[in-house]
Parts: sequence; C-alpha cells; structure tokens
Amino acid sequence: MNNTTFMIKISDNNEKKIIMAAFLLLAAVYISLVWNNNVWMDEAFTASLVHTGFKGVIARSMADTLPPLYNIILWIATTVFGYSIPVMKITSAIPMILTLLLGATTVRKRFGFRTSLIFMMCITFMPLMLYYGVEIRMYSLGFFFATASGIFAYEVICSPSRKNWIFFTCFSVLAGYSHHFAFVTVAFVYFWLLVYFVFSDRTGIRSWLWCLLGTFVAYLPCLIVTIAQISRVSGYFSMPDVDLPLFVQYALYPYTVGFTPASVLCVLLPAAAFAVVIKKIFIDKEKPADMLFALCCFSVYYGVLIFGTVISKLMSANIFVDRYLFFSTGLLWLCVSVILGSSDRIFAAAAVTVLIIGVCSYILMYRTEYAENADDEILFLRDNIGEGDIFFDIGGHEEMQNCIPFYTFVDSKTPDLSYVYPLERAIEASKESKTGLWISVMDGYELSEEDEETLKDNGLELQKMADFEFDRYRCGFYKAVER
Repeated sequence: MNNTTFMIKISDNNEKKIIMAAFLLLAAVYISLVWNNNVWMDEAFTASLVHTGFKGVIARSMADTLPPLYNIILWIATTVFGYSIPVMKITSAIPMILTLLLGATTVRKRFGFRTSLIFMMCITFMPLMLYYGVEIRMYSLGFFFATASGIFAYEVICSPSRKNWIFFTCFSVLAGYSHHFAFVTVAFVYFWLLVYFVFSDRTGIRSWLWCLLGTFVAYLPCLIVTIAQISRVSGYFSMPDVDLPLFVQYALYPYTVGFTPASVLCVLLPAAAFAVVIKKIFIDKEKPADMLFALCCFSVYYGVLIFGTVISKLMSANIFVDRYLFFSTGLLWLCVSVILGSSDRIFAAAAVTVLIIGVCSYILMYRTEYAENADDEILFLRDNIGEGDIFFDIGGHEEMQNCIPFYTFVDSKTPDLSYVYPLERAIEASKESKTGLWISVMDGYELSEEDEETLKDNGLELQKMADFEFDRYRCGFYKAVER
C-alpha cells in the first residue's frame, strides 16, 4: 500500500477521531505548562493590575498603553476561579486552545484533514507558541482573534454568507480590543480581501465596505482611547530602534526555536511550501485559490514587520518590538499548513518535522516554566512579611518593583508589600508606620555610596535574609535593621 492510499484510508474512516484526539492532546500540552508560580515583569504588572475591583481594572487599563479586553477577561477569571498564577496562565492558554478548535473545525472543513492536522501542530509546537500561549499577557488573545480573522476572510470568499461576514467582522474588532498590533495584522487581512474583490469578484466590494464601516464604528471607542494612550508613550516607553541587523532578526523571529538544528528545520518548512507553490504555478501551470490565499497569509507577517519598522522611524518613541509580530504568526503557519497539507508526498515529512521541532520547543519551554520556581520565595514572604511592610530595590527597577510585591498579592496568607521609591522615602515610610523595610539587590548590582550613606544616616544597615531565584531573575533579599 503506497503512502497516498494510506492517507486516503485514514482520511475516509478515522480523520474526525484523529483530529479530536490531536486537539485534546495539543490542548493538554498547553495546560501542562501552567502549574508553576514563575512570572516575569510584564506578567506581574498585568496580574497586579487586576488585583482590584472592576472600576480599578478599567481605570488602570486606561492609564496603560494597551487595550483593556484581556485585563477585563483576566479580572473575571480570577474573580470566579480565584486569584492564582495557574488560573491566570490557563486564562491565557484558552485562546490558543480556541485556535486549535478552529483548526479542528473550520480549517478542516475548508482545507481538509491534513492541513488541519499540520496547522494544529504548528499552533502548538512552532517557536513562540508555547511561550506566549501561557504568558499572563494579552498576546494569546490577540493571536486568536487575528488568526480567526484571517481564516474567516477566506470563508467570506468561498461562502459569503451573512454569518461568515459577521464572524469575520467580530473577530477583527476583538483583535483591535486585544492589542494594537493584532489590529494591524487584521488591517493587512482587510487589504488582501479588498485586492481579491477588486480583481476577482467585484460583487463582494459592497459587503467589504459595509464590513469596514461596521469595524470602524465598533472599534471607534477603543480608537479614541488608543490615540490618548499613544500621545503619552513618548514620556516613559520606548523600544530599541529597528536598524538593519534588528530587522533581519525580526524577519527570522518566527523560526527561532532556541536550538539551532530545530531552527534550521523550522526554516525548511516555509522553504518546502514555496517549492510546492513554484511547482504548481510554473511546472503544473495551476493557480489554485487556496495557494494564493496561503501566500497572502504569509505576506501578512512581513507586512506587519515593515509597518512596525516605518512607525518606529516616524514616532519620537519607538513602540514596536519583536513580540508584537506574534499576532501574525498564526497566519504564517496557516500558509505553510495549507500548502504542505495539499501534497501527499510532503505531508508525512512535514508532520514529522513539526513533531521534532515540537519536542525541542516543549523541552525548552518546560525548563523555562519550571526550572526556577517561585514557591520558596512565596513561602519566605509569607513567613517574614508583616502588615504594612515597605519594599525598595537596588538594580531591579520595574522587574523587582512588579514581581516581588505581586508574590505577596498572590498569596492570601501574606500581607501586601508596598513598593516605595526612592530609598529616603522608603525609610521615611517605614519609620512613620513602624513597619519593616525590605530591600532587594539584583545580581550584578550593589548599594551605591549614596544609598549606604542614607542608611547609615538613619541608623540602619542591611541584613541578608534570603537569595531569590525565579523565572529569569536572581537577587539577594535584605532587611534594614538598626546598626
């Protein structure tokens, strides 16, 4: 029995069972990474933001630089299921699982079993997926909506029903309410959809215009807030300028596993996909619509990259960074899945390649999530922090300012630890409230002469109480005691 016959047999008799089993297994991969207490600065910031009432979440979200949808969802999740790190990480994993569900349903019905299976595997195992898929940030949410927008853009081409147009519009708008660059991704989807209607089916232009109007009206409240947020960016927020080396790094970002052989395999997948396209177009003289759709999906990532680069040059403070490209990677891998899933000969090799990459990605991600757990730090804080204690950091700045107080918020048995800056005010606050003063010192940093003098003038010295190691951070934890 040759490979083609074997694949047809599986497709005819067992594809629904295989797809459902794959969906459950791949969803379990995401869930397996959430049972730890490691967070980094941005996660601690977001988790701390929702550690308040609903009005506080809205007010603090408006003061941030990003849309509020994820914060609202996270607040609801922690209110219903409890304020814990695994609950928050599961909340982030759910949009990735919903993307898998789209792969198991809409993608399978439109493109077939093989494309569906490869797409689901890519959404789990390709670089960035597991990392951003469980991070307590809005990236997975924007990823789901942006990817769904691209998938339903093809649905409105193949089956332009009112239902599909509504789904497409809603997913597009919700992408904008998740993250600005998720909405940029959607903008490129709209562009390619218009190009199709102009050159292939002008009867769809009217529906496209109504969709655009509906999107604008629904997004307008978020747009007004976004403009106000961007006007504040230059004061405190700026990313590295995108020069040529950084541009090349960003261009290769979706293929960077963290293990060179796996990264090479990752690059081979789109290379193989383009080889299939070239064969079909130039040798077989075919122009299948799904291939053209796939190429448009692939171009979205690099369109967002060019747009972000241009914006970084125009704005006084660069707001563009590599992680903002994540939202468009779902469409990039949809392109690869559609093309490689169409080829009997390449499908099996592609599936095995994705599995190999997946093993490497999962091992690296598992080590990241579980290597340095924060359990010991949480227990130390529970046993030592008193009501009203004050916290100050040396060298950690926002990293420690967000993370260490957060670990007191997340443990209901620990009093909240208040961060106060600068050191003089921290000492003053501690004396006024007659509470303890705790100081962290990041690895590679030490007290300045000025800080030592300030402590000495107030009759204090530092007594080391513990060494903290969690996520990507290392620091010494000290208590200010009388000399």
